[in-house]
Amino acid sequence: MTCAAALATAGCGAQAAPSDEAHPGAHSVEAKAAAASSATTMEQDEPTPTGTPLYTRLASSSAVGDTGQALTATLAGTTYRSATGVWIGCEGTASTAVYRLGGEFARLTGVLGLQPHTPPALRVRISLIVDGETRLAATLTRDGRPQDVAIPLDGARSVTVSALAIDGECAPAAAPYGAIGAASLT
Repeated sequence: MTCAAALATAGCGAQAAPSDEAHPGAHSVEAKAAAASSATTMEQDEPTPTGTPLYTRLASSSAVGDTGQALTATLAGTTYRSATGVWIGCEGTASTAVYRLGGEFARLTGVLGLQPHTPPALRVRISLIVDGETRLAATLTRDGRPQDVAIPLDGARSVTVSALAIDGECAPAAAPYGAIGAASLT
Protein backbone atom coordinates (compact mmCIF):
# COMPACT_ATOMS: atom_id res chain seq x y z
CA MET A 1 0.00 0.00 0.00
CA THR A 2 1.38 3.40 -0.87
CA CYS A 3 1.62 6.22 1.66
CA ALA A 4 -1.24 8.01 -0.10
CA ALA A 5 -3.49 4.98 0.19
CA ALA A 6 -2.39 4.33 3.77
CA LEU A 7 -3.01 7.97 4.63
CA ALA A 8 -6.51 7.75 3.22
CA THR A 9 -7.29 4.72 5.38
CA ALA A 10 -5.39 5.26 8.60
CA GLY A 11 -2.66 7.83 8.05
CA CYS A 12 0.77 6.76 6.86
CA GLY A 13 2.52 5.68 10.02
CA ALA A 14 -0.65 6.54 11.92
CA GLN A 15 -2.02 4.41 14.67
CA ALA A 16 -4.41 2.06 12.96
CA ALA A 17 -7.03 -0.09 14.54
CA PRO A 18 -6.12 -3.78 14.39
CA SER A 19 -7.51 -5.55 11.35
CA ASP A 20 -8.63 -9.01 12.37
CA GLU A 21 -9.79 -9.59 8.79
CA ALA A 22 -6.30 -9.04 7.40
CA HIS A 23 -4.55 -10.96 10.17
CA PRO A 24 -6.97 -13.42 11.81
CA GLY A 25 -5.94 -14.16 15.37
CA ALA A 26 -2.95 -11.81 15.17
CA HIS A 27 -4.47 -9.40 17.67
CA SER A 28 -5.64 -11.92 20.24
CA VAL A 29 -4.21 -11.79 23.74
CA GLU A 30 -2.46 -15.11 23.11
CA ALA A 31 -0.87 -13.90 19.84
CA LYS A 32 0.37 -10.69 21.45
CA ALA A 33 1.81 -12.57 24.44
CA ALA A 34 3.56 -15.06 22.16
CA ALA A 35 5.00 -12.29 19.98
CA ALA A 36 6.25 -10.37 23.03
CA SER A 37 7.80 -13.51 24.50
CA SER A 38 9.61 -14.50 21.30
CA ALA A 39 10.74 -10.92 20.64
CA THR A 40 12.45 -10.58 24.00
CA THR A 41 14.26 -13.92 24.09
CA MET A 42 17.00 -12.85 21.65
CA GLU A 43 17.31 -9.21 22.68
CA GLN A 44 19.82 -7.64 25.02
CA ASP A 45 18.83 -5.06 27.60
CA GLU A 46 20.55 -1.69 27.45
CA PRO A 47 20.70 0.71 30.39
CA THR A 48 18.21 3.50 30.73
CA PRO A 49 19.26 7.15 30.38
CA THR A 50 22.03 8.23 32.76
CA GLY A 51 20.79 11.81 33.11
CA THR A 52 17.46 13.45 32.35
CA PRO A 53 15.54 11.40 29.75
CA LEU A 54 15.01 13.43 26.56
CA TYR A 55 11.28 12.61 26.43
CA THR A 56 10.69 14.51 29.71
CA ARG A 57 11.50 17.78 27.88
CA LEU A 58 9.06 17.43 24.95
CA ALA A 59 7.46 20.82 24.29
CA SER A 60 5.67 20.27 20.95
CA SER A 61 5.48 18.03 17.90
CA SER A 62 4.10 18.00 14.38
CA ALA A 63 3.76 14.23 14.16
CA VAL A 64 0.53 12.30 13.66
CA GLY A 65 1.74 9.69 16.15
CA ASP A 66 3.43 9.46 19.52
CA THR A 67 6.73 11.13 18.72
CA GLY A 68 8.80 12.26 21.68
CA GLN A 69 7.09 9.87 24.08
CA ALA A 70 8.78 7.30 26.32
CA LEU A 71 8.68 3.77 24.94
CA THR A 72 10.50 0.47 25.03
CA ALA A 73 12.34 0.20 21.71
CA THR A 74 14.44 -2.47 20.05
CA LEU A 75 17.32 -1.24 17.91
CA ALA A 76 19.56 -3.83 16.22
CA GLY A 77 18.54 -6.47 18.77
CA THR A 78 19.11 -4.33 21.86
CA THR A 79 16.14 -3.33 24.00
CA TYR A 80 16.06 0.19 25.42
CA ARG A 81 13.43 0.41 28.16
CA SER A 82 13.39 4.24 28.36
CA ALA A 83 13.78 5.24 24.72
CA THR A 84 12.37 8.37 23.12
CA GLY A 85 10.10 7.63 20.15
CA VAL A 86 10.72 9.23 16.75
CA TRP A 87 7.68 9.29 14.44
CA ILE A 88 8.64 9.38 10.75
CA GLY A 89 7.04 11.86 8.33
CA CYS A 90 5.77 9.65 5.51
CA GLU A 91 3.68 12.14 3.53
CA GLY A 92 6.56 14.22 2.15
CA THR A 93 6.83 16.48 5.20
CA ALA A 94 9.20 15.83 8.08
CA SER A 95 7.73 14.95 11.44
CA THR A 96 9.28 17.11 14.17
CA ALA A 97 9.53 17.11 17.93
CA VAL A 98 10.87 20.09 19.88
CA TYR A 99 12.44 19.61 23.30
CA ARG A 100 12.92 22.63 25.60
CA LEU A 101 16.23 22.52 27.42
CA GLY A 102 16.37 25.98 29.01
CA GLY A 103 20.18 26.09 28.86
CA GLU A 104 20.40 23.43 31.59
CA PHE A 105 22.37 20.72 29.79
CA ALA A 106 25.82 20.20 28.29
CA ARG A 107 25.32 16.99 26.25
CA LEU A 108 22.76 14.75 24.53
CA THR A 109 23.67 11.07 24.22
CA GLY A 110 21.88 7.94 23.04
CA VAL A 111 21.54 5.49 20.15
CA LEU A 112 19.44 6.46 17.10
CA GLY A 113 17.87 3.73 14.98
CA LEU A 114 14.81 2.10 13.46
CA GLN A 115 12.75 -0.63 15.08
CA PRO A 116 12.02 -4.11 13.62
CA HIS A 117 8.45 -3.21 12.58
CA THR A 118 9.80 -0.60 10.12
CA PRO A 119 9.09 -1.65 6.50
CA PRO A 120 12.27 -3.27 5.11
CA ALA A 121 12.69 -0.98 2.07
CA LEU A 122 12.09 2.27 3.97
CA ARG A 123 14.98 4.76 4.17
CA VAL A 124 14.68 7.58 6.67
CA ARG A 125 16.55 10.83 7.20
CA ILE A 126 16.68 11.95 10.85
CA SER A 127 18.25 15.23 11.91
CA LEU A 128 19.01 16.54 15.39
CA ILE A 129 18.94 20.33 15.36
CA VAL A 130 20.28 22.36 18.30
CA ASP A 131 19.08 25.98 18.48
CA GLY A 132 18.53 25.99 14.70
CA GLU A 133 21.87 24.34 13.77
CA THR A 134 21.91 20.75 12.46
CA ARG A 135 24.33 18.79 14.67
CA LEU A 136 23.57 15.28 13.39
CA ALA A 137 21.95 14.04 10.18
CA ALA A 138 21.67 10.32 9.58
CA THR A 139 20.11 8.16 6.88
CA LEU A 140 18.80 4.97 8.47
CA THR A 141 17.29 1.66 7.36
CA ARG A 142 15.63 -1.02 9.45
CA ASP A 143 18.50 -3.48 9.07
CA GLY A 144 21.28 -0.89 9.14
CA ARG A 145 23.52 -0.09 12.06
CA PRO A 146 22.13 2.39 14.61
CA GLN A 147 23.86 5.76 14.93
CA ASP A 148 25.53 6.73 18.20
CA VAL A 149 24.47 10.17 19.42
CA ALA A 150 26.89 12.38 21.37
CA ILE A 151 26.01 16.02 20.77
CA PRO A 152 27.41 18.94 22.76
CA LEU A 153 24.60 21.26 23.84
CA ASP A 154 26.62 24.08 25.40
CA GLY A 155 23.64 25.47 27.29
CA ALA A 156 21.26 25.21 24.31
CA ARG A 157 17.64 26.32 24.60
CA SER A 158 16.12 23.58 22.40
CA VAL A 159 16.69 20.41 20.41
CA THR A 160 14.50 19.52 17.45
CA VAL A 161 14.33 15.98 16.09
CA SER A 162 13.20 15.96 12.45
CA ALA A 163 12.40 12.69 10.64
CA LEU A 164 11.40 12.10 7.01
CA ALA A 165 10.94 9.00 4.87
CA ILE A 166 13.14 9.51 1.78
CA ASP A 167 12.65 6.18 0.00
CA GLY A 168 10.31 3.21 0.22
CA GLU A 169 6.77 3.04 1.52
CA CYS A 170 5.38 3.46 5.01
CA ALA A 171 2.59 1.38 6.49
CA PRO A 172 0.23 2.07 9.39
CA ALA A 173 1.96 1.33 12.70
CA ALA A 174 0.99 1.37 16.36
CA ALA A 175 4.40 2.69 17.45
CA PRO A 176 7.05 4.97 15.97
CA TYR A 177 9.50 3.36 13.54
CA GLY A 178 12.37 5.38 14.97
CA ALA A 179 13.74 5.74 18.47
CA ILE A 180 16.63 7.20 20.40
CA GLY A 181 17.63 4.51 22.87
CA ALA A 182 18.76 5.74 26.28
CA ALA A 183 18.38 9.36 25.09
CA SER A 184 19.91 11.31 27.94
CA LEU A 185 20.53 14.97 28.73
CA THR A 186 23.45 15.64 31.07
